[in-house]
Amino acid sequence: SELAPQQSQGPLSERELQVLRLLAAGKTNRAIADELFISEKTVARHISNILDKVGVSSRTAATAWAFHQHLV
Repeated sequence: SELAPQQSQGPLSERELQVLRLLAAGKTNRAIADELFISEKTVARHISNILDKVGVSSRTAATAWAFHQHLV
């Protein structure tokens, strides 16, 4: 896997950033899936990737990271 962060927005893809912002807003996987027109399984995969990429183990920690990075 590629570990070099992208210059524009750190390690996350544009879609991962969309998912992270919705997650940080307190939305459930189902609500995120509905809003982005993707499956809940895809949302879960994006969240797993986000947690791995930013080095945290929970949705709460990912939300805190997003606030720290001024992404939300």
